[in-house]
Amino acid sequence: MPSWSPNGDLIAFSSNRHNPGNVDAFSIYLVKPDGSDLKRLCVAGPEGSSDVDRERINHVCFSPDGEWLLFAANFGGVTAEPVSWPNQFQPYGDLYVARLDGTGLRRLTWNGYENGTPAWHTGSELDLGRLSLGDEDGDKLRGQFVDPLWLSSDI
Repeated sequence: MPSWSPNGDLIAFSSNRHNPGNVDAFSIYLVKPDGSDLKRLCVAGPEGSSDVDRERINHVCFSPDGEWLLFAANFGGVTAEPVSWPNQFQPYGDLYVARLDGTGLRRLTWNGYENGTPAWHTGSELDLGRLSLGDEDGDKLRGQFVDPLWLSSDI
């Protein structure tokens, strides 16, 4: 899932090319469109540190001004009570932004679910009213939980 910079001079993507054997370690890479100047962007720590080698960064995209990268990452760890979550494939992935040099890291979301594929809104005003149910009633909350797949009892 590559992302082109607004001016077209860089492509950002996630990869585990620094450690192909580790399918859980993805970092951000920047490269010029002609394939030159490939660079790993270390966000969680200095290159070669144990922190940066545990990065799991996905779904990277450029800000409209090309100065920031938005992405989903595992930096927050588990921050909610797992027993209250329904079964899910990836219980991590809050949204973060960082500058193109990896500095200025900021967390944007804080929940127990992967926030999927983020995108920047470049229009004038976002009409959130279209996302509302309006006067329609949603599902009635019943307080029922399904045990996570990892929860078991051998008693």
